[in-house]
Amino acid sequence: MNLQSEKLARAAEARSVKREQPSLGTHYWFYPALEKPTGSIILIHGYRGNHLGLSSIAGALTDFDVFIPDLPGFGLSAELASEHTIEAYSEWLSRFIAALNLPEKPMLLGHSFGSIVVSHHAANADDFSLLILENPVSAPALKGPKAAMTLLAKTFFKFAEQTSEKTGNKILKSWPMVRGMSIVMTKSRNRKLRSWVHQQHDTNFNDFASRRVAIEGYRASISSCVADFAARFKTPVLVIAGDKDDITSVAQQRSMFELIQSPKRLQIISGVGHLTHYECPQQVADLISSFATESGRT
Repeated sequence: MNLQSEKLARAAEARSVKREQPSLGTHYWFYPALEKPTGSIILIHGYRGNHLGLSSIAGALTDFDVFIPDLPGFGLSAELASEHTIEAYSEWLSRFIAALNLPEKPMLLGHSFGSIVVSHHAANADDFSLLILENPVSAPALKGPKAAMTLLAKTFFKFAEQTSEKTGNKILKSWPMVRGMSIVMTKSRNRKLRSWVHQQHDTNFNDFASRRVAIEGYRASISSCVADFAARFKTPVLVIAGDKDDITSVAQQRSMFELIQSPKRLQIISGVGHLTHYECPQQVADLISSFATESGRT
C-alpha cells in the first residue's frame, strides 16, 4: 500500500510546472489548482531543504494555486551575493512576491527556518493576505527542548567552517549526521513512513550551493525566532505545531501565540514533531483550507 505522503508528493509532481525568475536567480515550482482556484499560496521551506520538502502539502492543496521556490542557495536557486541572513532572505521574499505579479494577495506559509523568514517579512510588509506558520521556530534555539543538541550543532558548524572547503563540505554532508537528524525528528512508528522520510532527507537535505550557504544559513536560523516579530503581525495567523517537536516546545509555541494581536488560531497536532509536512501533510492542508475559509480568503 502506498503511503499517503508519498502519493500526495507524486500527485504534486504530476501537476507541477517548473519556472524561474532570472532577475533573482530563483527557481520555483507552480502547482495549479485542479479546477478554478480558491486562492494562491506561497510555501517557504526550511533550512537545508528545497521545494520538494513541501510538495506533499502542495499535493493536498488541490483547490489552490501553489508556488514553492527553492530558497536562495538551496536546490536550483542561486546563492545571494550578500550574507544569507534573515533580513536578506526577507528582502528576497519581497522581490519574489512582487515578481509573481499575482492578481490578488497570496497566502504565505513558512515551515521551520522558513517560518522565521516569513515572520520577518510579515512584520514589515502587507503583500500577502494571511500567514501560516508550520512548526515555527518560536523561541531562541538555545532555549528549545534540545538545547544541548543546539550547542553540539554550533560546535559542528564551527569546525566545518574552520577546515578546508572540501573537508568542510564533506563534514556538512556526512550521512551519519543527516540520518541521525532524521531519526531523532521523525516521530511516526510506521516503518514505511519513517523509511520514506529518511529517504527524503538523504536525497534533499544536502542540496545547498556551497559551504558558505550552509554555514550562513545555520547562523541565520539561530539568530532570531518568530517571537521576535509576532507582536507586529497584522493579518490573520494560523500556527500549526506538533506536540513532540524537538525544536520548539508546545509551551513556547503558546507563549509566542499570545504575542499575536491579529486574528489567530493555534492547532497542536498530537503524535508528531517537527516534520508535519512529511508525517501528516493532508491534515496540514485541511487546516490551511479551513482557516482560509474562516478568514474570508476563499
